[in-house]
Amino acid sequence: MNVLVYNGPGTTPGSVKHTVETLRYLLEPHYAVSTVSSKVLLQEPWQTKTSALVFPGGADLPYVKECRPIIPAIKDFISKQGGKFIGFCAGGYFGSSRVEFCQGDLTMEVTGNRDLQFFPGTARGPAFSGFKYKSEAGAKAALLTLSNGAQFHSYYNGGSVFVDADSYDNVEVLAYYAQETDVPYTDNSDSSVKPAAVVLCTVGRGKVLLTGPHPEFIPKVLEKAHDNEFPPHLIDVLKQDDTKRIEFMHHILEKAGFKTRSDYTEYRAPSMTPILVTTRLQTKDRYTELQQNLKNNTECVIDGDHLEFSGEVDRFQLYQGYEDSLAAATAPLDNDDPEKSIKTLIIASDNEIFPSKQVTTNFNFENYFSTLKPENTVGSLLLYGEVLTSTSTLLNQNRSLLNSLPDNSVLFVGDVQLSGRGRGGNTWVNPKGVCASTAVISLPLVSPLTHQSTPIAFVQYLAMLAYSKAICSYEPGFEDLPVRIKWPNDLYIMSPDYYYSKNLNLFGSSFDHNQVPLTDIEPAYLKVAGLLINTHVFGDKYTLLLGCGLNISNNGPTSSLNQWVDILNVERRKNGQHDLPHIEKEKLLAEYMNNLQDIMHIFVNRGVQYLLPDYYKFWLHSNQIVRLTEHANTRAMITGITSDYGLLIAKELEPGSDYRFTGTTFHLQPDGNTFDIFKGLIAKKA
Repeated sequence: MNVLVYNGPGTTPGSVKHTVETLRYLLEPHYAVSTVSSKVLLQEPWQTKTSALVFPGGADLPYVKECRPIIPAIKDFISKQGGKFIGFCAGGYFGSSRVEFCQGDLTMEVTGNRDLQFFPGTARGPAFSGFKYKSEAGAKAALLTLSNGAQFHSYYNGGSVFVDADSYDNVEVLAYYAQETDVPYTDNSDSSVKPAAVVLCTVGRGKVLLTGPHPEFIPKVLEKAHDNEFPPHLIDVLKQDDTKRIEFMHHILEKAGFKTRSDYTEYRAPSMTPILVTTRLQTKDRYTELQQNLKNNTECVIDGDHLEFSGEVDRFQLYQGYEDSLAAATAPLDNDDPEKSIKTLIIASDNEIFPSKQVTTNFNFENYFSTLKPENTVGSLLLYGEVLTSTSTLLNQNRSLLNSLPDNSVLFVGDVQLSGRGRGGNTWVNPKGVCASTAVISLPLVSPLTHQSTPIAFVQYLAMLAYSKAICSYEPGFEDLPVRIKWPNDLYIMSPDYYYSKNLNLFGSSFDHNQVPLTDIEPAYLKVAGLLINTHVFGDKYTLLLGCGLNISNNGPTSSLNQWVDILNVERRKNGQHDLPHIEKEKLLAEYMNNLQDIMHIFVNRGVQYLLPDYYKFWLHSNQIVRLTEHANTRAMITGITSDYGLLIAKELEPGSDYRFTGTTFHLQPDGNTFDIFKGLIAKKA
């Protein structure tokens, strides 16, 4: 399930960073922590796939303005669907029934009721004086007292006290301010009342965690902040209590109902690694081509044992010799700030072909290249990083590097991505077991054979078709894997829970998804892969980045291909058949490249109409009945995709009928509509 961190008007970049990193540290791999915009919350069907919604620090008023249209959906998600809400600092104000901030200060006062009303009382602040917007001048190390009497210091900057929190039946106070606050923390005369700093509210079926201070803030990250007004002694105090801070965050997340990482005290974020550039012996001239292109497209300098160049966003160093250069290529990597770190690449020396197991133990290069067809150009230049930022972003943000890659050759693979990217600007960390890759393909603006413009809207369909074919033809027996494409380019797999609850038998079925009623799509399927395409134009060609994250062997937070291999093997044993092997990422990626090259060749030279029948075999939506909300909730049946622009075809049904058509047909754009297969709705996007 997803944990969505709001990242839009009102947030500060620092607050989002601290929130995301702390939640990832404690919650992954059980949850996928990603950022999300208000636009996505308004337009996308996020509720059914989300465990928690998080509002980080910043400013409450912009939250109110930006999120007003989605307040009913958030309240429904918490109270009726049993979701969770976390509000840090500004998010704590936002989640309360009333805000009283800087009362009496005409330049900063904010007073008024709020619509979420998760905390039934008033969030009053700043709890401690000295706050300044967009500044650390008023920041403090606030001493918090827990219910068991333990204490620790937490970063604080402008947060509230939750007034009379102990008086509400649905509120549990998880921490109090140890010092007297500078604003009243009770509106009663009861002298036993204490200033509540962190509260947990029960709201209907859901839980709401609100804080005044910032227990999610990480001292090591704060230390890198460049604010001249930052109190210099603050970091030392926070560092001393950092273990207690993490323990407290772990405690309150468990109290809110999260499943947390059990090894959080020992866990350390993985360190960045160099990017290994490999190819076959027969195509080693690609190294020379790459180096020459870099010299033509960037300002390269030779610095000792490496070539140094800059892209539009990142700086790079290119070394030669996997074993000889590994230490030198690792040294420049800034593991505390991967985004700003120099990125290093290593190509083979004259007497090397593939990196040895001493260089990397997590990718079998020989297995990949032995599976890749000898005639394949797509995927023939493999870039591999064991731990990196993002395969797609690194190339997308550095056009000069992208333009230097040999045409139709590169597959960029990452085992662990620290800054993965998705649709709508979402970001996440993908753990081991989720295979992240970006294929770089070039297509002509106009087909040399058909003389028609290349309709690149279809590439998203065809890339996922290539992956689906690679999975289901991995070996005989894999055609029974219950994987299907959700329009336009997500890959779904049957939920094991659904499979067991319906007592299904898939052996020998070449998985016919018609076994699952269309009305059961929501409980029946889980997302196992997503595709994101970035497009560039260089001269007379498109260069497309096909970024995909596929869950091969990590069962959290949804399911994985290899979990399903194990399930099918139980059936196969009952039928006297041998076990299927677990999928190896190297072989699967090579088969993906084999299929992708064949499919793109047909697409460019013959047209998409020759490929759509295969796509329909793998998609979920044949004969699905939906409602067109932008057309007075008209009921229609999905019948296919247009062969010119890749529009979805929906035929209007006669009232009361599930099979008779009126003759009216609607065409809908993939990027102009939200297609929610779970609710049967197609909604026009703004």
